[in-house]
Amino acid sequence: MLKQYDETRIEEYGKVIIDVAEDAEISISGKLHLGYNIRKQSEAETYLKLHNKSKLYVSGEFKAFFHSSIEIFEGGILELGNSYINSGCIIACKNHIRIGNGCAIARNVSIYDSDFHIIENSNGEIMNQSDGIVIEDYVWIGIGAILLKGIRIGSGAVIAAGSVVTKNVPSNCMVAGNPAHIIRKDIHWR
Repeated sequence: MLKQYDETRIEEYGKVIIDVAEDAEISISGKLHLGYNIRKQSEAETYLKLHNKSKLYVSGEFKAFFHSSIEIFEGGILELGNSYINSGCIIACKNHIRIGNGCAIARNVSIYDSDFHIIENSNGEIMNQSDGIVIEDYVWIGIGAILLKGIRIGSGAVIAAGSVVTKNVPSNCMVAGNPAHIIRKDIHWR
């Protein structure tokens, strides 16, 4: 059953497509901006889709810039703090994704907590296809980075542009590469 929410807590800019299943749950105690910072006369679309039994919790002021896409699949839980995703970003949540406060997520970043297909090894054993993602507070994620299932990014971390993150990132570290690895420790960004 859809939890009622105050529609004034969702601000839409430009062409925004919202598709919410009847038994999805939305809880917004802050504000959700969809299509934020759209250019004049732009035809860019911004998407928010919640499948059956999915949940979206917004506890801060979260901005999803124009031409971004957020999809929460059946049973998935997405928690958003006081942060933003820039244009062209994709969040695909099948398990559980949490984005903390003060996070700056650049253009064309992809965040996937699932393979979305079954993968077997040579013995026929099914590999874990889905595992949550936690992005702690004050994380900066550079242009075109890809974050994959089962990772935790510590507070104050920086993910370099184009990195593919497949393992945990400690707090106040900078990672780069494919797969991403630590290139600097004890950093602070602003």
